[in-house]
Amino acid sequence: MNVERVPSHYAPVLIVEDDEDLGFALEEQLRYQGYKVHRVRTGSAALERAKSGSFSAVILDLGLPDISGFAVLRGLEELDPLLPVIVLTASVHEDHTVGSLRQGAFSYIVKPYNRDELKIVLRQAVEARRLAIKMSHVERELMAKDAEFRHVVQAAPDGIVLADGDGKIVSWNNAAERLFGYTENEIVGLPLSTIMPTRYREGYQRGLERVKATGESHLAGKIVELYGLRKNGEEFPVEISVNSWELGGQIVSCGIIRDITRRKESEAALHRQRVEQQVLLDLIPAMVWYKDSQNRILRANRRAAESISKTVEEIEGRSTYDLYPDEAERYHQDDLAVITSGHPKLGIVEPYEIAPGQKRWVQTDKVPYHDAQGNVIGVLVFAQDITERRQAALIQEENERLYRLLIENAGDSMVLVDREGYVTMVNAKACAIYGYTREEFIGMNIKDTYVATEKDIFAQVLPQTMEGKSTRFERRLRRKDGTIISIEVSASKISDNRYLGIVRELTVD
Repeated sequence: MNVERVPSHYAPVLIVEDDEDLGFALEEQLRYQGYKVHRVRTGSAALERAKSGSFSAVILDLGLPDISGFAVLRGLEELDPLLPVIVLTASVHEDHTVGSLRQGAFSYIVKPYNRDELKIVLRQAVEARRLAIKMSHVERELMAKDAEFRHVVQAAPDGIVLADGDGKIVSWNNAAERLFGYTENEIVGLPLSTIMPTRYREGYQRGLERVKATGESHLAGKIVELYGLRKNGEEFPVEISVNSWELGGQIVSCGIIRDITRRKESEAALHRQRVEQQVLLDLIPAMVWYKDSQNRILRANRRAAESISKTVEEIEGRSTYDLYPDEAERYHQDDLAVITSGHPKLGIVEPYEIAPGQKRWVQTDKVPYHDAQGNVIGVLVFAQDITERRQAALIQEENERLYRLLIENAGDSMVLVDREGYVTMVNAKACAIYGYTREEFIGMNIKDTYVATEKDIFAQVLPQTMEGKSTRFERRLRRKDGTIISIEVSASKISDNRYLGIVRELTVD
């Protein structure tokens, strides 16, 4: 069978993404690059399309609404072991990144994705698919098309190594020479273990014996990360895809090897950055979440996780519908309002479920955050537990209500002032004596009701009252209408900023 190279503008690609905006953007980008694009929003639809269509690559979001992205990954591998799957994940946790490679993914890209990175990885995936299909037919074509095959192998950007059933190297392309430092003449005929670190060789030998006995390899059709050994003794990280077939009664194995040193360095830098960011997040004296438009938690600090008795790893990547089912929809609507408008929502007071049937009160600020193109892609949430503060405020509010009720229904005329002499509370009887309405009286300074010649009485009495001494004195009062009457005042300290005056009008005999 002749397998020709398919240009990227004919290569069919399946996108599996439930986020409509992101899915549309991906579709437009790939169509612009010349791919034939098919897009579905669920895992089940992806598996159904994979049965009926032949694709060069799949771009798979792990967070799907119906089934796990890893289940879809396994299903695609069962349908077509050679189909490269590029995983999209919003989490940088190892289970979602390197873990996806261990489960058969061709590569992974962390959201928000870089367009150039996706372009390169997808091109490599399509090329790997083409090469994999090419390798699957090598049994029939190896002899007749040897020259053509060697040309393709030698031009490949990744190292391609063929070994016979005894583990001896029989073919070695230019990329492999650049990776390991051996020329083809130096390496052909040597054991494949020559390019393996010592710690792998015993396990490799057992696997080789198993293949000889059963014809089956545990690594067939999978991509694994290991370390290679260069001629100069230097180890370096590699990604290997292995396939085997029978030729002339003997097992032939082919390994496609890629140097992933830069990727590992990037992962290490990303991990360091994540650790540093996590330290900073954990220092913030509030609960902090980064959430996407689908109500999923992308990042969180320890205070947020511990508020519901979980670890950061346990809540990142999960929907708030799983963590706070009673409040999730309301949270989501607030988030969408921020995402849609691009404006923050501050000072939201709302209940927060820390366990089934147990709620606290929090004050929340929600701020939009953007991708590299300036598009709002989620919300940054800060929340502080104000349960005790709220309860104290409610108690104070109730006490104030009862206090006002007590003052209003007292038999005496009562006026409350602060330490500067400004009226903060007054009952109707006092309003009648002073001649002001309640609204006019509140906020006045009591010394403004003194006649001019007696204002020094106020300066003498207030400091005594602030010291906690109860005082009784007589003075003349200038009422609102200008009339002057004599009153007796009994003053006492209620608190550091509240002083009570009981006022009685003096009658003239």
